[in-house]
Amino acid sequence: MELAAARAWPAVATVDIDGWTCRCSGGGTRRANSVLPLTFAGADADVAIARVEALYAARGQRAYFQVSAIAAPADLDDRLARRGYAFEEPVLLLAKDLIRGAALKTDEVEVSAEPSAAWLEVYAATIDAARRDALAATLARVPDKRGFLVVRRDGLALASALCVISPDGVAIVECVATDAARRRSGAAQLVMTALESWAATNGAGIAALQVVETNTAARALYDGRGYRPAGRYHYRWREVQAVGRRP
Repeated sequence: MELAAARAWPAVATVDIDGWTCRCSGGGTRRANSVLPLTFAGADADVAIARVEALYAARGQRAYFQVSAIAAPADLDDRLARRGYAFEEPVLLLAKDLIRGAALKTDEVEVSAEPSAAWLEVYAATIDAARRDALAATLARVPDKRGFLVVRRDGLALASALCVISPDGVAIVECVATDAARRRSGAAQLVMTALESWAATNGAGIAALQVVETNTAARALYDGRGYRPAGRYHYRWREVQAVGRRP
């Protein structure tokens, strides 16, 4: 599920450092501008961390690591803490089994392989300017099999979601958003029902998503739909500076 999630929201560029995937995209998204340390093939993790810091410093960015229970090496979080990396934003990985059934039939949900103007209108309104600047480059790299879903009612776009199905049948849920003026309208439930139906119909056996641990509204939505914890991660970050650059 960790690999499927990384694949579903791809970075603009990646650099391998001793088996770690260093993602570089610009904009304000942490995931696409952080190290995914699921495997480590180096001899010295501290040397590798220093190389990571040099990479991000050259780009004028903080050094971010996405640290989960399966991060490698196993003591990576402790190493980062000793180097002064701050702890940030714990995230839950939630999942549920999907049951293939009849495709959802409703004229209120549109599914397409590309983000429509209505989809972009809803989702872009929920993110900050820095993330909007990087959005087009990220969406252009989202792999198949993918479905951009938007709920329309009375000609208005109410909610959005993105589903990306990995080759091994994990459906990753992304970009679930509701227009601020249309909350509590049932649109979020409808877009999730449509997404799960589309995913199951297209061969997915599991749906998984990532949600910030403190986002109680989103967690209530997913808990009510049967999603349960399958893992968690947090970020560690540090301000880094290119060699020769003055404070």
